[in-house]
Amino acid sequence: MSARARLTNAIRDFADWLDANPQVDAPHAPRFLLPLHTNQAVIDFANEHGLETTADAEGNLSAAVTFGPVVYEAYGYVDFDTHRDACDERTARSWADRTGMQITPQV
Repeated sequence: MSARARLTNAIRDFADWLDANPQVDAPHAPRFLLPLHTNQAVIDFANEHGLETTADAEGNLSAAVTFGPVVYEAYGYVDFDTHRDACDERTARSWADRTGMQITPQV
């Protein structure tokens, strides 16, 4: 069985399990993420499926297909390395702020 078939079977099994166990809270906004790595790949995906793209503050694109509260979201990056560097810097600065530390450039 392919990985795709295993995934779709698991999603069906999950839905059946939720239906069979109404006492269990269902996720309120489940998302399935599809990393396409580049903005161009997201544009191609969106065009192929008649979707709009949206950009975040860094210019990284995403396109989503919604099924009620379920979202299947493809996403990419302007430049993945730059994006990761920016994320790492935000994390480091947040840690420094919380712990009373200061980040200074190396000479």
